[in-house]
Amino acid sequence: MKTDILLICDDDPDVLTAARLALQPLGRTIETAGSPADLRTRLDRGPVEALLLDLNFTRGAADGAEGLALLDGIRRDDPTLSVVLMTGFGTVGLAVEALKRGAVDFVLKPWQNDKLIATLSAALSLTRAKRETRDLQRRQEGLTAEAPETAGIIGRSPAMMRIFDMVRRAAPTDANILLLGESGTGKEVMAREIHRQSRRAHGPLVAVDLGAVPETLFESELFGHRKGSFTGAQSDRVGRVEAAHGGTLFLDEIGNLPMHLQSKLLTVIERREVVPIGANRPIPVDIRLVSATNRSAADLTREELFRQDLLFRIKTVQIVLPPLRERRDDIAPLLEHFLAFYARKHHVPRRRLSPELLALLEDHHWPGNVRELRHAAESATILAAGERLQPDDFPISLSAPGESGEPGFDLDTVERQTIRRALLHFAGNVSLAATALGLTRPALYRRMAKYGL
Repeated sequence: MKTDILLICDDDPDVLTAARLALQPLGRTIETAGSPADLRTRLDRGPVEALLLDLNFTRGAADGAEGLALLDGIRRDDPTLSVVLMTGFGTVGLAVEALKRGAVDFVLKPWQNDKLIATLSAALSLTRAKRETRDLQRRQEGLTAEAPETAGIIGRSPAMMRIFDMVRRAAPTDANILLLGESGTGKEVMAREIHRQSRRAHGPLVAVDLGAVPETLFESELFGHRKGSFTGAQSDRVGRVEAAHGGTLFLDEIGNLPMHLQSKLLTVIERREVVPIGANRPIPVDIRLVSATNRSAADLTREELFRQDLLFRIKTVQIVLPPLRERRDDIAPLLEHFLAFYARKHHVPRRRLSPELLALLEDHHWPGNVRELRHAAESATILAAGERLQPDDFPISLSAPGESGEPGFDLDTVERQTIRRALLHFAGNVSLAATALGLTRPALYRRMAKYGL
C-alpha cells in the first residue's frame, strides 16, 4: 500500500534531524532536503503529501522572500500539495502573507512537538482530500467528454424550454434543487448543467448514486472515516460530502434512502458539517446540494417513505423532467446527436433517417426515455447494412405502440401516425394530405390540433 511522504526542507542539518524525530509518531515516510535545489530535485522525482518548508536560506536573511518564492512555484506546479512554512523570525504580517499565497499553516522555531505533529497531520489529510477531489473531477470530466449523455440537455420542445428557464434562474443561486423524473429522463445530465451554470462551476461536482451504496458503507462513503476506526479502515478516507466542498454534491436516487439514513443525511444538511467515523471533531463543509429520484412527488409526501423535514431541506426548488413521450419534438435532434456520436465512436458511416422512419420513431412510446433512445441509436448505427437506416435496424418495435411500448391497436396512435406520414409525404401541404386521407381541410386541421401536429 502506498505510504504518505512528508518532506522537510531546511538548510540547517540540526533542524532537519529534530523535525524528523518530532514527526516520527505520525508513522509516515519522512524525507529531507537541505537546500532549494535539493527540494526541486526531490519534487521532480514524484509527489509528496506534505511539505514543511523553511522561509529563509541565505545567512542573515529574515524577510522570508526565498521561502515565499519557493511556495509560489510549488503552488503553481501542484496546488494540491499542502505546505507548512517555518521560520525563527516570525511576524504576524509574514504569516498572513504566507497564508494568502497558499500555505496551509505557519510554525515558529523552536516548535512544540505536539503542535508540529497536529499541524502536519492536518496538512496530510488536506492533501489527500484535495487529490481525491481532483481525481473525482478528472474521472467525471473524462466520462462527460466521451459520453453522449450530454445530449440529454438538447431540447426545443415547450416542455424543455420551461425546464431550461427554471434552471437558468435557479442555477446561479445556492438553493438546494430536487430533480424528479422517470428513469432515463436525464436527471444527472441536468444536475451537471445546473453545476455548470452555477457560481460554483470552478469547484468540484461530486456525484453519488445512493442506490448503489450499501447501507453498511453509507457513513464511510458520504462522511469519510479515520484510520483504524473499524476493521478494514487502513487509512483515512475523505467522504464524498467533504470532497464536494466548494462545489456541488449530487445525490442520485435519494428517494430510495432508508429512513434511518435519511436522518443522518438531514443532520449534515442542517449543520453543514460532517463527522468522519472515528473522528472527534466535525468538519465544516460548503456545498450546494442537488438531489434526484424517480419516485413521484406524491410518493415523497408519504411520511412512511420519506422524512418530510428532509424533503423540505432538499427541494427549495423542484424541477420535474418530462418523459420523452411528452417532448416528441426533441426526438429528432436527440437522434441526430446520438447517430453522429456513435458513428464517430465506432468508425462507421453516418447513417441517415428517412422521414417515414423518423415519424415512426417519434410515435414510439419510449418507456426508457432518453436512455432507451440512446441505446437504440447506438445499436442501429452498429447493425445497419445500408446508408439509410431501416425500422428493423432498431432494437424496438416501431409498429403503432400503445401505452406499454408494445405493439397495439390504439386508434389515436394509428391515426396520428397516418396523418403525420401523409403530411411528410406531401411536404406539409395540408390540402393534398387531406385529399389523400379522405378528409376535408377543416377536419384535418382539427385532428392536427388534437395530436399537436
